[in-house]
Amino acid sequence: MSRAGYDATFPVCAAWALEFAPVNVSVIFAQPQGNEHFVIGSRTWFFEELAACIAEAREAFPWRVADHIIPRENVPVWRQIFEELGLFNTEYAPVFPDPQRMLLTQQFLRRVRIDTVARPWAPDGNNADLVDSLSGYRVKELASHAEAFTLNILGTHEQYLSRALEHYAAYHWLERKMTAAFWHKPPDYTEHDKAAI
Repeated sequence: MSRAGYDATFPVCAAWALEFAPVNVSVIFAQPQGNEHFVIGSRTWFFEELAACIAEAREAFPWRVADHIIPRENVPVWRQIFEELGLFNTEYAPVFPDPQRMLLTQQFLRRVRIDTVARPWAPDGNNADLVDSLSGYRVKELASHAEAFTLNILGTHEQYLSRALEHYAAYHWLERKMTAAFWHKPPDYTEHDKAAI
């Protein structure tokens, strides 16, 4: 789906799939707007250093990024690379097992709009690779049984950009859940309504 594309009045989030490095580094750029999320750009690199990918993304796309969402890591190697490049706005995506992560992402897609119009930073069509990746987003089939499937996501090249969207979906799901948990209870107007009646 398309819309006007990048809107400078809304913050941009970058979600990175780094688990497949050095084979692949992928990123999506999205703008949350109310209950919807607009994916305004994406890029994927094969056999490139993370620092080079970050530098190219900063140069190629016309926006500043409010938050860089990266996969959780036991030793902060990826976060350190971002910080060495002057980017101190990294956030870790929550970790979920494959079945929950895929279900969460599938539900999240209902609120996602993908800009597919050709843009100066993507003359051949913005986000075409992301749309292709999501079209191939599927689970593994068991070798021993035809049309029987596992609960694990199939590890193909389509997984790279899809994983970046998974991180973005999980991050915003957890953020909303935490906000709701600390928010006050809705007011109870029962007694007021009884008095009014």
